[in-house]
Amino acid sequence: MPKTQAPYIPQTGSEFTADWFSDCLQEQFGAAVLDVDLEIIGTGVGFIGEVYRCKLSWDATRGDLPQSVIIKVPSSIPANRGLGEGMQLYEREVLAYQKLSKEMALPMPKLFYAAMDDDPTPWLDKVIDFLFTYLPVRSVSWATVQFLKLAGNNPRLRRYLLMIEDIVDARPPSQVAGGSLDDAIVALTALAKFHATHWMSEKSVGISPRIWPMDRLPKVWQASYQRNRDEFLSKFGDLIEDERINQLDQAQKDMPNLLKPLGASPWTLLHGDYRLDNILYRPDGSLVVIDYQILSKGRPGWDVGYFITTALTPDHKDEETLMLEHYHKELCGFGVSDYSFSALLEDIRITKLLLAHRLVSGRDAFETDLQGTDETFIDVLVQRVVGWIE
Repeated sequence: MPKTQAPYIPQTGSEFTADWFSDCLQEQFGAAVLDVDLEIIGTGVGFIGEVYRCKLSWDATRGDLPQSVIIKVPSSIPANRGLGEGMQLYEREVLAYQKLSKEMALPMPKLFYAAMDDDPTPWLDKVIDFLFTYLPVRSVSWATVQFLKLAGNNPRLRRYLLMIEDIVDARPPSQVAGGSLDDAIVALTALAKFHATHWMSEKSVGISPRIWPMDRLPKVWQASYQRNRDEFLSKFGDLIEDERINQLDQAQKDMPNLLKPLGASPWTLLHGDYRLDNILYRPDGSLVVIDYQILSKGRPGWDVGYFITTALTPDHKDEETLMLEHYHKELCGFGVSDYSFSALLEDIRITKLLLAHRLVSGRDAFETDLQGTDETFIDVLVQRVVGWIE
């Protein structure tokens, strides 16, 4: 069993020493780490954190000793950190590995070590729920910005760390290039098994109070859209037809009613960020799914619509029915009998609209969420997501 606590929780690459690795892994593997070769492979790109590949030299030569591992820690950039902390992304991923990895029913990297500080403000969610439910949208917008600033600059930030398997033999598809129909079918099969395994499972969503339902706090969606709409359109408006903009403005008005059915029964555990960048394809045809920071509770159509809309160009619209029929057949084959194909189609219709709305509402997070990437990626994502709206 991997250890889940350590004497301290390092947050920077300079702290990932051979002695620290030995403290974490020697009991598990019966060998000590002699040397560490560190490589930064991600910082603030998509996962609001910093990711390192650590190549390990051991004092033994057994085949079961990992030659490299992946370490994920929170971002050192205040804006990134505020978003990750405010949305409890780090906590959810640590808990996903600690409490669900054996029962996730998605192929995950092996967990070698995980740790995080105790939550210093377990009461804060109730305060936020109350304020963001009853304050007017404009006040929610102001409060959200202030909360994220405080979360990113708190001198007593919680520490989080994940050490997981380095999947060295896998093919990472290109989110910008878009996926193939074959890759999509494999990914949707895995997704159906995941959803069926956690279908209406209070145990699964009960691992953390931060596994929030999809219909939580619609005013936060509205406040972010209101705050970012003008800047978004000034930058990306030429990529979107006026008719689509009108649809998004109407979705802004209808947000509570749009979100409500996605949080209703029958629900399941949602990956929340099921897209190509988080799926690795192995040579034997199997896959590994990473990044469990946005686990949530809701209708499965959200994950399905999110995947198709972000992974595939609208050129695949003619193949959408084929993909959805495949997913639904697999879901039913895994034992789900209370979710009709027509319900899936309606949930996906709503999801497409909400995803486009979220592109606008998340405009002030683009630099945070995709810092260091080519802005062309955002252009592609905007055209792709908006292009799927019916």
